[in-house]
Amino acid sequence: MIDPISKGIDDLGNSLLQALNNVQGIFGKELSVAKPIHDNILQLIGNTPLIRLNRIGSEYSGVQFYLKAEFLNPTGSAKDRTAIAMYIDAERRGKLKKGMSVVLVGAGSSSISFTWIGKVKGYPVYCLVPLHTAPERIQLLRSYGADVTVTGEGDLSRLYDLAEEKAKKLGGWIPDEASNPANPNFHFKTTGPEIWRDLQGKVGAVISAPGSGGAITGIGRYLKSQDRRVKVIIAGKQNSPFMEYGKTDNPKERERIQLPAVYDPKLIDHYFHVTQDEALHLQADLYEKEGIFAGLTTGTVITGALRFSESLSESEKNERNPYNIVILSPDRD
Repeated sequence: MIDPISKGIDDLGNSLLQALNNVQGIFGKELSVAKPIHDNILQLIGNTPLIRLNRIGSEYSGVQFYLKAEFLNPTGSAKDRTAIAMYIDAERRGKLKKGMSVVLVGAGSSSISFTWIGKVKGYPVYCLVPLHTAPERIQLLRSYGADVTVTGEGDLSRLYDLAEEKAKKLGGWIPDEASNPANPNFHFKTTGPEIWRDLQGKVGAVISAPGSGGAITGIGRYLKSQDRRVKVIIAGKQNSPFMEYGKTDNPKERERIQLPAVYDPKLIDHYFHVTQDEALHLQADLYEKEGIFAGLTTGTVITGALRFSESLSESEKNERNPYNIVILSPDRD
């Protein structure tokens, strides 16, 4: 005789599994609700959580802040998404083939991500860095597997010239996240949908600091395609070209400002200039009040988010249905 209680539990379990399968079917394999077994470490890129901020911004009633924790990607930054997107794209297009080398410039988060994925995929990685690069960054790159050359060149354009020469000599590939559409396209396919999914479409605004501009472009395109009312915001240092562009409406002035090709300024609704002191203050607050240790850039973005929330009208803020602001936290550094 079948125990009715056991049968009821089995039916409930089967119903839950079916519901999960339905959700996976809607969002696709890369947005699976639960996948405890991964085929390789690269599958840990993306699907980063949203973390509700409980104390920071609590003085703004009717507004809820969420941190998109990109520092939980395997190397600790959102650049893991950019790098895997460009590797996949280069392989599909035949620009990167087995045995080829990858040539990088600089010791930032991008180089770490490209080095790590290159190591996993079996590509030799060469990285050119200027003389003033911090020794710990050089050591970190070498730990991830890069063959690092320290040059006497400090000018970025000259470094890229040297990289071109090395790539030509080796028959290698130079990633260029500032011009490769695979960069924003990957954020359109993954980061944006993750935010929309996790907040069940209740997104008021998303705010980021500009790097190459690829992340905010891809995320902004996706969210605005779902709801044109979503605000897309940038917060950054005053002297960056993005901020220079944002503070003028003069077409001639904007035309002379060089922005990365992957960046779409038409998506941006607001720009907020943030000082280093402001960023440091919010970075410290994030750890003190929320227990989250993230990089200085996150302090910049939180500052911009708080400032934006002050501009919201009373009709936009609602205690029962808060205005949700998503803050991109790009890295740990």
